[in-house]
Amino acid sequence: MKRRTALVLVALGMTSVLLMGFGVYTTASLLLRPPPAAMAADVVGDWSGRDSVALTLNPDHTFDARNLPLNIQSSRYSTPFSGSGKWWLSTPDRYHSQDVVVETDGYGMPLTLARSDGRIRLFLTDLTVVAGDRFWLDKS
Repeated sequence: MKRRTALVLVALGMTSVLLMGFGVYTTASLLLRPPPAAMAADVVGDWSGRDSVALTLNPDHTFDARNLPLNIQSSRYSTPFSGSGKWWLSTPDRYHSQDVVVETDGYGMPLTLARSDGRIRLFLTDLTVVAGDRFWLDKS
């Protein structure tokens, strides 16, 4: 009887450890899961921000910008940038956000995607204004 009780206790202990391990694994995998990726259709359209900034992301992966406060290629373009080029979406992972990368003449600059209240917003990560300040763009 004592041996049977000991075996039952060992089996219950092993089951508890396995269930706790599964719970920790499941929780960690849910917390470390990358955010859902945006699709091109989510970002195509007109975006605007303060200071008369306008950005149009076209379905053919070209863009048009006016007064975008970034320096895409410091030696050739001044801030703010007005012009055109091509864009693409980066692939997010658990360590990096997803970006819309705008590129002209082979030089690109990321606009980071953020989800807020069920909508997608863009913000500039490389600013020439105040370090650490985020310049937000909202879909028009």
